[in-house]
Amino acid sequence: MFQRVPGTPSGGYDQALLEVKQRDAGRRANGVANLGVFGNADSVKTVKGFVEDESEAVRVAAQYALALLGQAEALPKLIAHLADERHEFRKRAAVALASVAGAGISCDHESLEGCTSAKKDFEAWWKKSGAGLKWDAKKKSFAAGAAAEGKSSIMGDGKAKKP
Repeated sequence: MFQRVPGTPSGGYDQALLEVKQRDAGRRANGVANLGVFGNADSVKTVKGFVEDESEAVRVAAQYALALLGQAEALPKLIAHLADERHEFRKRAAVALASVAGAGISCDHESLEGCTSAKKDFEAWWKKSGAGLKWDAKKKSFAAGAAAEGKSSIMGDGKAKKP
């Protein structure tokens, strides 16, 4: 996903900041996504500025980045993109959700059918857990309220289990 453009700084965060200023939507999307990878809580405001970008690729990259930065409001939009016919959008959604959701659900982004099935599982997970999710900055993932406080863990079947 991250590719260094000749003539730009080698630092991922610095390059991402340069990329988001580009006219080319592909480069802008790459930069926004990389703010999620290399950024921190201070990057959230910058990324949110791209949620309404004219390019759908940039908007999807912004949701991806927001999820990686601990912003739960991005998760439903990413879940919806699991059923997108466009592979790049499915891939960004699948990677972000696998990275941060803590739901024990996976999908092969190469397969539209597989991702559509995973979408149903993620929708059920979101309906059950969405309101109670807490961001664990140390683990860089979401967990249900009690799990985030170390009282239980979410198992692959979506059920909470006491340690």
